[in-house]
Amino acid sequence: MKYLFIDIRKSDEVFTKRFSYSQDYKFYNIPMNMIRFNQKTIIEHLDYVDEIYIVCRSGMRSQFIKNKYFNDFDKIKVNRDLQFTKFKFGKNEVKLNDNKLIVEVEGSQKFNMYNMMRVIQVVLGSLIILLGGYTYYQIYQTKNKKINTIPLIILIIFGINALYNGLTSTCTISQIFQNYLN
Repeated sequence: MKYLFIDIRKSDEVFTKRFSYSQDYKFYNIPMNMIRFNQKTIIEHLDYVDEIYIVCRSGMRSQFIKNKYFNDFDKIKVNRDLQFTKFKFGKNEVKLNDNKLIVEVEGSQKFNMYNMMRVIQVVLGSLIILLGGYTYYQIYQTKNKKINTIPLIILIIFGINALYNGLTSTCTISQIFQNYLN
């Protein structure tokens, strides 16, 4: 059988852990937010391969994309065992229908700032937390009860969120608006 894997993870995730080239399967790295622009091309690949599998870290994003863009295509699938949380570096045996396939995974376990957005989130999140915390401390020292510190606390919370997103390579806003952004 001929297989095509569509890896929909972000570039920094792919940098960390990715498919190795193989004669047994082909793969494309198409970020989740670009699938809608490549939907027709992906469907046309069914003329050349037997099955297409959508792959991400855990299967949640893959299932979302399958349901949204390829629900009418039985040969475009999501397999929970063909997700990167299940893979170790090197050779991995995966069962696809009744066939066993060896999938080789390469990459680096090192923390990376491969994505420029992560760098910006970490720097700005840290800056917001430091400046917001310092300002809050200065207000607290003056013991001025007339100053409303709620906006400053909200700003610090946004800074913590930005720092968290940068360090973990997540996007809280895109999780909330997933249906509208993809």
